[in-house]
Amino acid sequence: MTTLENPTREIEAKEEDYERISANNSTVENPTTEIEASEVDYERIDANNSHVFSYPVLFTSRTLIELSSSSWSRSPKISTNVQPYLRGCKWSPDGTCCLAVVNNDGVHVMELSRDLYDGSVGRNRTIDILEPVIHVKEAGLVYDFCWYPSMNSNVPESCCWITTRQNAPVQMWDAFDGSLRCSYRGFNAVDEMEPAVTCTFTVDGTRIIAGYKKVLRTFDVERPGRDYDEHNINSPASCFATKDNLLSVGSWNSSITLFNVSEMGTYKSIGKMHGHSGGVTHMKFSPDGLKLVSGARKDHRLLVWDIRYYRRPLNILSRPVDTNQRIYFDISPCGTYLVSGGSDGVVRVWDVNQVNWKEEMDTSIEDNVSLKFPLHGDCCNSISIHPCRPILATGSGQFHFNHPLTNLEDEIKMEVSGDNLGSDEQLFSDMKYSGNAENSLVFWWIGDVANGAV
Repeated sequence: MTTLENPTREIEAKEEDYERISANNSTVENPTTEIEASEVDYERIDANNSHVFSYPVLFTSRTLIELSSSSWSRSPKISTNVQPYLRGCKWSPDGTCCLAVVNNDGVHVMELSRDLYDGSVGRNRTIDILEPVIHVKEAGLVYDFCWYPSMNSNVPESCCWITTRQNAPVQMWDAFDGSLRCSYRGFNAVDEMEPAVTCTFTVDGTRIIAGYKKVLRTFDVERPGRDYDEHNINSPASCFATKDNLLSVGSWNSSITLFNVSEMGTYKSIGKMHGHSGGVTHMKFSPDGLKLVSGARKDHRLLVWDIRYYRRPLNILSRPVDTNQRIYFDISPCGTYLVSGGSDGVVRVWDVNQVNWKEEMDTSIEDNVSLKFPLHGDCCNSISIHPCRPILATGSGQFHFNHPLTNLEDEIKMEVSGDNLGSDEQLFSDMKYSGNAENSLVFWWIGDVANGAV
């Protein structure tokens, strides 16, 4: 694997202010208090009860070390409307690779370097260049994607993911060679193939749930094709979150509906939640299944819900979301940390030991975040926490307009010459354009740093 000569880049965060740390600095002058591991130990026992896994403590040094990175740039030979930027990234359930969706460039599978499977990381570690081991060139816009929940690299049959994209059915892809395994097709009332807006697996991985404009369709994983069960809904499904037999369905009309899904695939509505000002774009259950966190487009609030009392949000967290794109967030497997991206490129961390985001607190505080890390120079839209290692994957990018903002002098010249702009042209000229684009996928070390290690 190719490496960069420059040493690892470090990012340090403070509770109220944050700053970039020079890449040549090997020590931090102001030591910070470390959180005791016993507070956030997370134990997982495998099926045979053969060993106990303790999830590592995150953000103890409050310094992030860049491990690996990859970037995409727009070719000057193609149209300005074709811009490659990250639309999401997700770690595989076994943690060996990361799935990244790039606008106009399909799906990429990035492998985690084997030296990161165990041990710690030193401050002088060189930065790896990420090269995709699998690249699936999707022809249309990818709406949603999801790993098979029981994915294990030692079992090739389980290594797959599903995608739903524009003008295409739900498709299952092989994670070893990138081949298309099968398709799950939904049809509307006039027998036309209808693309799903969102898709996910059930927790046991036996069924695929796909969300459409007015219906939920459930497919049997072992029976691809057009065999499915339907459940009508009142508004288009925009995103899913699952936990055991619970299914949370977000909608573009800003509502969230909770369902109890039986083993037979029948849906029983539990209730509906309202609180967002825009369409719901992402949701995540806490590991205990009692809390649900939701985010929406052009909505600066992350709403924390207690599903036992869902009439109003339990808590409100703040992050900048100035665009319509999906801004991901993630909850650590130990349930202690909530990490979110933002349109300002800053990664925000809420630590339950410092800011108890799982309980009701004073929402009048404008910024109640625990830690901030300025990781990207563009919108940070993708966040994924590694399932067993202290590693964070982040992705950046958004669509940029390449025409300059009409300045005041040009407007005066147009008024003098009598050239009046139409309403659409005036709206277009008032938009703020930016030429600073960063389209990258980066892996960060967020655990203990080994002093003197390479």
